[in-house]
Amino acid sequence: MSTIESRDETNPERRLALIGVGRLGLCLALVAERAGYSVLGVDVLPQYVDAINGRSLKSNEPKVTDYLRASKRLRATTQLEEAIDFSDHLMVLVATPSTGGARHYDVTQLSRVLMHINSKKPRNKIITICCTVMPGYIATIGRALLSDCENVQLQYNPEFIQQGNIIEGLERPDTVLIGESSTYGGDLVERLWRSFVRNPDQVSVHRMSPESAEIAKLALNCFITMKISFANFIGDVADRTQNADKNAILASIGADSRVGSKCLLPGYGFGGPCFPRDNRAFGGYAESVGIDPMISTPRIWRKRCWRKIGPEYIFEGVTYKYPCAVPIIEESQKLAVAAQIARAGKRVIIRDRRDVIESCRMEWGLLFEYDIIDDKLGSEKHAPNGSYQDSMGRDSQEREPFTPPRSAGTGDVRHEAALSALDPRHGSVMDSFGPSK
Repeated sequence: MSTIESRDETNPERRLALIGVGRLGLCLALVAERAGYSVLGVDVLPQYVDAINGRSLKSNEPKVTDYLRASKRLRATTQLEEAIDFSDHLMVLVATPSTGGARHYDVTQLSRVLMHINSKKPRNKIITICCTVMPGYIATIGRALLSDCENVQLQYNPEFIQQGNIIEGLERPDTVLIGESSTYGGDLVERLWRSFVRNPDQVSVHRMSPESAEIAKLALNCFITMKISFANFIGDVADRTQNADKNAILASIGADSRVGSKCLLPGYGFGGPCFPRDNRAFGGYAESVGIDPMISTPRIWRKRCWRKIGPEYIFEGVTYKYPCAVPIIEESQKLAVAAQIARAGKRVIIRDRRDVIESCRMEWGLLFEYDIIDDKLGSEKHAPNGSYQDSMGRDSQEREPFTPPRSAGTGDVRHEAALSALDPRHGSVMDSFGPSK
């Protein structure tokens, strides 16, 4: 698979508008820009937009800061109208967070973006949704919200990335899923991906209907979580079998090409902002069409036998997966187990980086004691009541407000906090644009 040869910025197909340049959107903007696209990103926060345009934004997501500083063809704005005028291809990457109810995903931001586009009555546009939605959203809701547009196509291109490794995931994907609205629309998205992937001989592009892609996105994540749960089941069996080595067993199983070694490791189960919610969502959709969803609802976490070593329990590496460069603790199974132990009256110490510890404080408060390990400052000793002691032995409390990111579609912590302030339902891109006319 070869990259696009032309880098002609006057070519309309080389102009790309991204609505929502948070953590995922900004990464996609940066890899597209490096591939020769002229990119305009839309976001709600003027200070965030200014930081992008001034190349002063700092991110703990690997490669983002360096890519941004080197970029020449990327610009950001708070005006959605500019994006509509700038490009005939609009990609939407706003947050669709979990709702916990039958809807499974809060599509408020996404639907408002589509309604706002519709109010401008654009012509001859391709709109590609990249955020996760329930099967049927595009056919039953999305297209209806664009009913006043002329020759505007709506399609689906969900991402398969890991927080803390987004750019690497975009540049070296295993698969690209395109729910195309037409052959031309599918070609547009495929050419974009082919322009920046670094593993052209390994990536597999799959083009299908939007309805098929909506199911495929959730089904793939469900399969991965079944694989993780199976690996933990084998680990439990091996742990109760004399002389059995769970790692050796799973390595041999993973060596079979029909299985594969990825995600086939014993340990904690799956967590984070994607796998648990996508399992619940796919199970809910299966039920809605009359299918028993048992296979898509594996255990979120499993009971384990804990040995008490000394007078305390210490948990290290408590992000939703380990290692993880960003402080995301959403549905971390280590923290779920730690909380059970702490609520049983035991002393529990969370030992991790400063940004992870601050995320834990915001979520769990005084339930744990904390031990900050900072590569630059050294280890800081734990102290009771949610405070900590620095390397000089001085007590300190939380120094700055901190709000951990909640979704692959959101930006850095300040960006997410501002979105939450705009709208209790995780903010809305529409809120900063004013009412549609």
